[in-house]
Amino acid sequence: MAFFSLLTRSSRSGVLWNINEHMVQLARLPRPDLKPVLVDQLAEFAVGDDDGIGRWLRETFSDRGRGFVPGYCGFHPTDRVLLRETINTKRMAEPGYLPQLLAEQAKLTAVNDWSVAALHPIEGEVLTSATPSRPGLLVGLPLTSVRELQGRLRKLGVRPRRLELGTLALLGALTRYIRETSYPHATVVCEIGLGQTRVYFLARDGVHTPATLPHGLVSIMEATMKEIGAPGIGAARDALYAPTDELRGHSRRLVRVLTRHLKPAIDYFEMQTGQPIGALYCAHLPVRLAWLEEALCTAVDLQFLVPDLEHWLSLAGVQLAPGLPAPSRSWLQPLSLIGQLTPPANEPK
Repeated sequence: MAFFSLLTRSSRSGVLWNINEHMVQLARLPRPDLKPVLVDQLAEFAVGDDDGIGRWLRETFSDRGRGFVPGYCGFHPTDRVLLRETINTKRMAEPGYLPQLLAEQAKLTAVNDWSVAALHPIEGEVLTSATPSRPGLLVGLPLTSVRELQGRLRKLGVRPRRLELGTLALLGALTRYIRETSYPHATVVCEIGLGQTRVYFLARDGVHTPATLPHGLVSIMEATMKEIGAPGIGAARDALYAPTDELRGHSRRLVRVLTRHLKPAIDYFEMQTGQPIGALYCAHLPVRLAWLEEALCTAVDLQFLVPDLEHWLSLAGVQLAPGLPAPSRSWLQPLSLIGQLTPPANEPK
């Protein structure tokens, strides 16, 4: 499900860059043009740690001197839009049709400086005026966010050759994995941010986009403050990153702010579509907060989807260098961006 591509890939070594509200993930790609794409280094940094990121880039790509490192980048701007809507493809030739539809459905006051597209909800291909009218994924990306990230990358010595909306790459990767493993039920995907949680249902008829949950990691921290009597949000954050057995015992209460919105959304989807949801996948949280993902899964009584990494890497055309430790499941989303470089023949992007 590729959406926003800047330039073609290069045979020179490059860096995978992925940023969300919690962290920046980097990987070295020695030859992005070869399939499978090899990954030989991985690193994680705090979102604002440009000093650490710049130092890693200089050390990892020391042969580049003052030249730019080609970047294959994914990001998740907080004002991004992804909605399932019926697209009147006969009107797509009208210059203002998709932006107007986005403004109406996302309740935006202006979309003059946005990139807007409509994608097939299963295959991820861009819809055109020749496509029959159908439900599709309406994608909106504010170009101010694109320019801000481009500026930051250039200051760090990275020239983005691809810039992807990371959500689309993740949903495409999970869709392919579920299809290849013949998983029989629908799956719910949660992107847990700081102030909200975006939810997607992967079903037989493609991606569904229920309302965003009005709570995220900050709400979990606030619940933690009450549970353990922490003096402030910082102490609660520290407790979540290094949980005691006692805190883990309160895990269902900590994620209650999410489950009281997520469970009704799941029930409504199952009732409206007749498709049972069997598993949940969480994205974006660092590995030390993975226990919260498992607590959320238990609280809504679903299986926890943990893709078989070796099998998934083979499907995505990605290979880890010998001796490189297997990455945690938080790396599935950034590694799915690599899959966009060399999608298997006759497979959706």
